[in-house]
Amino acid sequence: MLIIKKRMVIDYSNTINKFTELDAYPAPCVEEVISEVAKYSHFSTIDLESAYHQVPICADERPFTAFEACGRLYQFTRLPFGVTNGVPAFQKFIDKIVDTEKLCGVHCYIDDITIGGRNKVEHDENLNKFLEVAKKYNIKLNEKKSKFSTTSIKLLGHLISEGSIKPDPDRLKPLLEISPPSDKGSLQRIVGMFAYYSKWIPRFSEKIRPLMNSKSFPLSKEATSAFSKLKRDIANSLLVCVDPKFPLVVETDASDVAISAALTQNGRPVAFFTRTLTESEKKYPAIEKEATAIIESIRKWRHFLCNRHFKLITDQEALSFMFNLQHTSKIKNDKIQRWRLEMSCYSFDISYRPGSLNKVADALSRICGATNHDELYNLHKSLCHPGVTRMYHWIKSK
Repeated sequence: MLIIKKRMVIDYSNTINKFTELDAYPAPCVEEVISEVAKYSHFSTIDLESAYHQVPICADERPFTAFEACGRLYQFTRLPFGVTNGVPAFQKFIDKIVDTEKLCGVHCYIDDITIGGRNKVEHDENLNKFLEVAKKYNIKLNEKKSKFSTTSIKLLGHLISEGSIKPDPDRLKPLLEISPPSDKGSLQRIVGMFAYYSKWIPRFSEKIRPLMNSKSFPLSKEATSAFSKLKRDIANSLLVCVDPKFPLVVETDASDVAISAALTQNGRPVAFFTRTLTESEKKYPAIEKEATAIIESIRKWRHFLCNRHFKLITDQEALSFMFNLQHTSKIKNDKIQRWRLEMSCYSFDISYRPGSLNKVADALSRICGATNHDELYNLHKSLCHPGVTRMYHWIKSK
């Protein structure tokens, strides 16, 4: 039997969130966490089961979380999702435990908990001490998502191994997997995306010329080489560390078959995200596809965006109103309303920008869909046009 896991979120935008003073308790500096963890050679990453719900609420504060359901009133005894100060409250809770118990080698960035040691013996000692403390405070772990005793980890958008710190390859993957343009339309989108990052590419006008001069497809060797070099140049300009002094910008877009997003800081790329839509998602109306791009990118880059103000840009004008947390009217679309509640934990400004100006996200979403279509077409040809049924079962078996 298939059981769909659900998370209960209450809309507090018109109740306690409206009157709550922001907690200034700071989140740890990402760069400091990364630098400290990189000193270790062995690691474990701990995932907590419904992390927020493990933080108890004082009895006299519980009535503020009250909500009505099916004609009855309920109140939370644990920290609920959707409250304004949920993130700093959890960070304060976990930091206090680490300090009180004097845990060594334990680093917590909200609910990302990393345990390290300079060798396996030290790592095992630190891990066992943490597990004892977790049991003492009745902290429940999600063992399926936790990883124990590894020599390399992905943490907060970085890959840490043997004392080295590198950008997580997943941040680059959508960019590096883009295929060369196969028609005039895809070429224009590619050129627009490259131009968006031109100030980070040395001798850009010289490097882009072979692509600009392309009139026929497939591209010539010179144009294909220029395309590959420009991708590498953008990848090399990727920020290894995000500067906390400057705001982050999330740009999203959706096409008929794919969603995409770009995370930037001061116009410089930090990370890229793309994925094709599922068959059911392809049936969504345009506004829901664009909303899917927003919520998926926020989830993907949660570690960058949590507990800091950022700017969100969409080319769907209606969503710039729906996801604006200053507007308290209820959204009639239940799916978008649920996603809006999920995003109420974040601090952001949302704005509309026409698709023609949303160069990077627009290019990624359309190229991602075209790439998958081309791959299927080539596969279908290589199998000597086997027909729909055989083609379906062949792909399913792989």
